[in-house]
Amino acid sequence: MASEFGTVSAPRAPGIGTTVTSGSDGPGYGAPTGALGQRDNLPPVSDVRPLVANEVYNKVAFLSVIALIAGAVTFFVPVSTAVAFPCVLAALGVAMWGLFVPHMAKVLAPIYAVLEGLALGVISRLYNDVSHGIVPIAVVATAAIFLGTLVAYRTGLVRVTNRFIMITVVMSFGLLAAMLVTIFGLQIPGLGSNGTTLVVFGLLYLVVAVMDLFVDFEFVNRAAKAGISADAEWYAAFIIMFAVVMVYLALLRILGGRR
Repeated sequence: MASEFGTVSAPRAPGIGTTVTSGSDGPGYGAPTGALGQRDNLPPVSDVRPLVANEVYNKVAFLSVIALIAGAVTFFVPVSTAVAFPCVLAALGVAMWGLFVPHMAKVLAPIYAVLEGLALGVISRLYNDVSHGIVPIAVVATAAIFLGTLVAYRTGLVRVTNRFIMITVVMSFGLLAAMLVTIFGLQIPGLGSNGTTLVVFGLLYLVVAVMDLFVDFEFVNRAAKAGISADAEWYAAFIIMFAVVMVYLALLRILGGRR
């Protein structure tokens, strides 16, 4: 991310690596020098704000509110189910665009939240018609899982290593491929439509989604430590939002499969 957004150099306090000189206008700070008076090779000072983890989570909350409002529209208004399919594809396209063009995340993240919210509203209504009352439970459980995962990460209960990240990426791509297959109406061998199978598949989906959250939190932590520019906050919020949607869909599948 450093190559995409750049890093921020912290401002240098007066007196560190500088010599005080006197001129016609009075005392002032001269050029930076080393212990023997030589000029230090110091990095340029930047006034660009660095990435802050709390600001990332504030943006996640903002995107979640947008998605909830958009979802409420298609959940309570009798919108045709034909709306969900193009919204899912459009949201997926925007997500892929944002992942490969990080600088566009500030614009694409709200668009993704709206499209995904519209699609989730229709999908939630379909699940609610079969298993009444599961949508509020899924929404609350999604928020609880997000907060629980964040607490587990910040308290060090779960350590995200490079191996953990690699396994998560592989599993995520495999699950994404399976999701695309089912979206286009193809049948995965060995995966039926009975309740037990749906619950098991939903649990696997939930596990991968939670692992994605841990990886995203690690990304935010590493970016903050590296002094990445604040422009990356929207990108971080974007990828976290994608994992939150995965958690919600997994919960709908689990709760709906238990009918």
